[in-house]
Amino acid sequence: MSSPPLPPSLWLLQRSTVRVLVAAQLLGALGLAAGGSAGALLAQDLTGSASAAGLPLAALVLGSGVSAVAVTRLMDRTGRRVGLSVAHLGGALGAGLAVAAAATRNWPLLLVGCVLLGCGNTAVMLARYAAADIASHRGRSMSTVVAAASVGAVVGPNLLGPAGTLAGSMGLPEAVGLFLLAMPAFFGAALVLVAFLRPDPLQVARAAAPAHIGTGGDSPAVAGGRGILATALGDRHLRLAVLVLALTNLTMVAVMAVSPVHLHAHGIGMGMVGLIISAHIASMYLPSPVTGWLADRHGGLVVAGAGALLLLGAGATAAVAGSARTGVVTALLLLGVGWNAGLIGGSALLRDAPVHPSLRTHAEGIGELGMGAAAAAGGAAAGLLLATGGFALLGLVAAAPCLLVLAVVAATGRTARSDPQSRRQAALQERARTPAG
Repeated sequence: MSSPPLPPSLWLLQRSTVRVLVAAQLLGALGLAAGGSAGALLAQDLTGSASAAGLPLAALVLGSGVSAVAVTRLMDRTGRRVGLSVAHLGGALGAGLAVAAAATRNWPLLLVGCVLLGCGNTAVMLARYAAADIASHRGRSMSTVVAAASVGAVVGPNLLGPAGTLAGSMGLPEAVGLFLLAMPAFFGAALVLVAFLRPDPLQVARAAAPAHIGTGGDSPAVAGGRGILATALGDRHLRLAVLVLALTNLTMVAVMAVSPVHLHAHGIGMGMVGLIISAHIASMYLPSPVTGWLADRHGGLVVAGAGALLLLGAGATAAVAGSARTGVVTALLLLGVGWNAGLIGGSALLRDAPVHPSLRTHAEGIGELGMGAAAAAGGAAAGLLLATGGFALLGLVAAAPCLLVLAVVAATGRTARSDPQSRRQAALQERARTPAG
């Protein structure tokens, strides 16, 4: 069921909010390119081992998940503007520590920097929920902000060569170049949000929402962290959303984390590695308008199921690709599109879960924590899998969890189709959650 259109005043505010978020995404995603592509190469340079290549990205996504809980709690008290800005500044600090780690050849300091760089990832990822706060078409609003990140994310890896030249002129490893660019990028994103994200969309949504929204009763948020976590784990809608988001991210990060090392080891130069990773990142973000439209029209469950199928296809392609450049590129493109569908589908499921308004931002944080923890496990294991069984073993093991996603999505779909009362209740809750004019 479509949500009622926004009144003119909220429609204008929503358009302004999305524009500001898009501008911040362009900069923030540019900063993230350092952790996504340069981190693996810098780790190999500092340690001399390919098995450590997946650890920087694992540290980044783990830091992203942990910081998401803190940032969403900050948002709950102060709004989206402060929370997102603080997260971007944390990313800038992490990039600075990574540069210091390269200058001093300090491998543990690189991991610390990547953990803090995860704060920047938190800001980029949580921006999609800010776009949905007062939107009537939530899927499309979230997808617009996700798609905006594609520009910075695609441009970033292509700067691996020029930025490496800059780093080399300073006596630093070439892979440090993207970290040098990440610092001003994250700082600029924070400035954009502080200056222009006014009024705060989360605070406007809460002020405009009817008092009866939610599942009824007192807010469970007063019970503190344990009460929030218990509520999330007790709600089947949130459990499904977190499962989709977590396993989608696990599969994508596990393969992406060591792909630059795999490509470089087979004689592909740094410039071409950056181009291939850019194509993969483009496939992660550019399908967002389509997946967002599908989520609004057919529901997040359908989009999440399609994402799991695509990720399984990516794993199967990686298993037969070997060192062939065409096969690896095909696997990475399927991986990106599957991740996008899983992200948009899972986010739509989480955003539409019938939880109390006071738990909305906390639920978002739990979803990001699930993504971070799962991806950290995948990234940490990726280097070992690549070193022991090659790209084929990595693809098969990384894609296997998507079978669980398909099974749960299919079971949930059958339950929903056989329960007319659940469909009527969901439609009423969707109407209630739309801000009133």
